[in-house]
Amino acid sequence: MSKKRRQILQKAVKLEKRHNYLTNIEKSFLGLGENGDRPYAVLKYYRPDFECFSSWTPSELKAFSDFVIKLKSAEWKDIYTTGGKAGTKKGLGYTPHKDRSRLPDNPELRDISPDITFFELRVTQKARRVHGFRVKSAFFLVWLDRNHRICPA
Repeated sequence: MSKKRRQILQKAVKLEKRHNYLTNIEKSFLGLGENGDRPYAVLKYYRPDFECFSSWTPSELKAFSDFVIKLKSAEWKDIYTTGGKAGTKKGLGYTPHKDRSRLPDNPELRDISPDITFFELRVTQKARRVHGFRVKSAFFLVWLDRNHRICPA
């Protein structure tokens, strides 16, 4: 999530607490929760032309299944804490992309707001990664990256 979007959400949450205008259902629908929502994976913008599941080995596919289970059993606030500098990341290793122009082309996403933060998550401790973005509780998985080609270490 971009700094500007985070600031807007924090301000909205403070105002909402002070005035209590929104129900929990409305807050969830508008994505105004406090990152306690449980994520789920969405393949709507998945690009198999960059890398397809068919190129993954059976053990990598099993690791991906474990990743999805780990993702949906976590909360966004916990996922954000898994990031850090190289060598200090843990778990899913949340890493925001600093330069979206370095990401593979995806015509469907060209007009997406610059407020949306693209990031990578670890599928395994080795080079297996997925890249995408968050909207509300959803993690939109866009690219598979089994050999760390998008952001080489």
